[in-house]
Amino acid sequence: MGYHKTMQRYIDSQVRYWKEQKDAVDLPELKTKPVEKKSRPFITLSREYGSGAYEIGEKIIMLINEKYKLKPEWAAYDKKLLDNIVTDLGISETLAESLTSNTKQKLSDFLQTFFSKFPPQVAVYRKLAETIRSLAINGNVVLVGRASNMITRDIDKGFHVRLVAPVQYRAGRISSWKNISMKEAEQIITEKNKERDSFIKEFVKFDNTNPLNYHMIVNLGQMSIDEAAVVIVDSMKDCGYL
Repeated sequence: MGYHKTMQRYIDSQVRYWKEQKDAVDLPELKTKPVEKKSRPFITLSREYGSGAYEIGEKIIMLINEKYKLKPEWAAYDKKLLDNIVTDLGISETLAESLTSNTKQKLSDFLQTFFSKFPPQVAVYRKLAETIRSLAINGNVVLVGRASNMITRDIDKGFHVRLVAPVQYRAGRISSWKNISMKEAEQIITEKNKERDSFIKEFVKFDNTNPLNYHMIVNLGQMSIDEAAVVIVDSMKDCGYL
């Protein structure tokens, strides 16, 4: 899947903002007193495999950026972009350093508590969890998958959405994307959903299929990707998140 130049501009804008936040935290006059940062909203998109979550994330941030003109501009992060931040030490450090000392301590406490009881195969996700929580704390982001809804559950201003769609709809998207048969696409869906749901239920003790864990459930079998993005943004506005 390609990433639009517009999305890269949004991400670059956020990186510049993180650097500004770091510089503000480092100002001598602020060293002697705590720095309070205004909480900003963020969205997590949990999805059934093949539902088109990143496309909806792109539409959401474009709608918000065009209508609300917020700083920093919103950006959407999926598996590929999150993994890029984790492995890019420069960006990762800039993001971490944008946090206040108090926030860093809370983040450290969360990670220590959260991962202390998990086996090694789960503990390897510690850096990813740190990145996801840091992005959520800074706000103005759409976080796609990667258990972000569970990792950020206790952070203020989080708006959590679950995307679902009929198997035929998802299989059609995957069949077209991967150039495979519908039967092969359905098999991939079955395997991916089982793999994701079992991992989260077994190790993280969180049921990502439970509708009570979300602000809203969006069925892509009943509306287009553009319509879904509008519904999510309008719901955030109505709930006071924007």
